[in-house]
Amino acid sequence: MLIITRWRTTNEGVIVQARPEVIDLIKDYYTALEANKPDAYGGYYAEDMTLTFGNSPTVHGRANVVASFGILGRVRSLRHDLLNIWEENGGQVIIECISHWRLPDDTLLSIPAMTIFTIDGGGKITDQRIFVDNAPLAEALEVV
Repeated sequence: MLIITRWRTTNEGVIVQARPEVIDLIKDYYTALEANKPDAYGGYYAEDMTLTFGNSPTVHGRANVVASFGILGRVRSLRHDLLNIWEENGGQVIIECISHWRLPDDTLLSIPAMTIFTIDGGGKITDQRIFVDNAPLAEALEVV
């Protein structure tokens, strides 16, 4: 389950702003992803969507993007704590989160990440760029 753990106002130095429907879309998307339901989270993607995950090559097309999340089958669970969300003109939505990966041996890894989404006028994700260092996760999965 996605948990919004912190809201800050401009007088605390961080601007957190997004329309409620955008926040709901992001929360619902992550709920589907965390449930590892490819048909559900794939439904948020435009057919010609692109995904760039860290320094990996960009993945093109909904089916290929869905397939790229195969790592979800190698962990017990994934949960995101949404820390901040910013919505910009042109459909760009930037989130800061902590990803909590529960490994098969019940180890919990918590890794900070930033993601930039581009969302079209119909509410479909057309581009997703994830900025994260998942080296600890990759290392742990090699051992498990």
